[in-house]
Amino acid sequence: MRLVRKKGGEETDLRRTKKMTITLPLELGPLDHYTLIVEDAAAVARFHTEVLGFEPLRIQLVNAGTAPPGGHDMLNHVLQIPGTSKRVLVVTEGLTETSIFRRYLQKHGPGVHHVAYEVADLDGAVEALRKAGIGTTSERVLNDPLTGLRQIFINREFAGYFIELIERNPKATAGHFTNDNMAALARTMISYLKQGGEAAPTETLAPQVEIKASPGEVRAFLLDPFHLPRWTVHRCIRRVEGQVVEVRLAGDLPLTVTEDRSRGAIVYRWAQGDRSLEIPFFVAEEAPDRTSVRVDLPPLPPARLARTAKVIQAELDLLACHLEGRTETFSPTLRALLDEYHLEVHQRIGL
Repeated sequence: MRLVRKKGGEETDLRRTKKMTITLPLELGPLDHYTLIVEDAAAVARFHTEVLGFEPLRIQLVNAGTAPPGGHDMLNHVLQIPGTSKRVLVVTEGLTETSIFRRYLQKHGPGVHHVAYEVADLDGAVEALRKAGIGTTSERVLNDPLTGLRQIFINREFAGYFIELIERNPKATAGHFTNDNMAALARTMISYLKQGGEAAPTETLAPQVEIKASPGEVRAFLLDPFHLPRWTVHRCIRRVEGQVVEVRLAGDLPLTVTEDRSRGAIVYRWAQGDRSLEIPFFVAEEAPDRTSVRVDLPPLPPARLARTAKVIQAELDLLACHLEGRTETFSPTLRALLDEYHLEVHQRIGL
């Protein structure tokens, strides 16, 4: 593959220039690090250290721009990968609702955000990628003025995740990251969102069902948390030491169910530490023997919003089947959807 650039009207073979020597495929060096974005970084880091034998190195708090001065919107647990002295795992958690990390988690779920490889000539690598039409999340290579650490992200659509190319030097040794560079890289992700690489949150949806039962019957059924396994994806409800909990692989979540008469809602609330998730089910009388139940979903990225709405609508349909005594009529396809989503919820880390 011959890559050229024009200089003074003449074409120059990039392979013959001093700096731009890389062609495709890129000459990648060793793995530098990989990063997970998760709901609860401390819990995931504990799993890696206590179960998998990773070595904790440090914890870093960073403000990438969505927290007020002096605050933080990014928490990183940096762990040394077993069997190495230089390669690390970074476990990242977004600390604000508007942080790029929380938004990314909402759209794609927890998992690998990016994998970073060392390269000897980052400028040449970027030039080769752009000649081939492969985009990056920022126009320029990020350069830390103190250490000389240089980094850039390849857009995620090419591999299904972001790939980071990183050029280190004796001052910027393996496993070392500065807060400024972390913040700068995060800000390139925000720019990527605005460029349309990812969809912004959109309008709310409100799944709804009409049930042939009185409002009193519907409220009584909804107020009992032990009915949840019969009609929702939350199927592991237990009472532990007097507290109702949902049992999950990553740890039990306390669950309360209350009636908010001012709103006409039955409110389910899951708690984890100082965080909570509330989902209100609005119950309204349509006739003495007919009741509507509605759930208002919060703004979410389009893909997640559509799937969440589909799952909750299926739950409401199954709720109606139970209360009307016709569970045998419930769609096998929707039942399979709820089974699949139940497994996701049961394995979920965090709310």
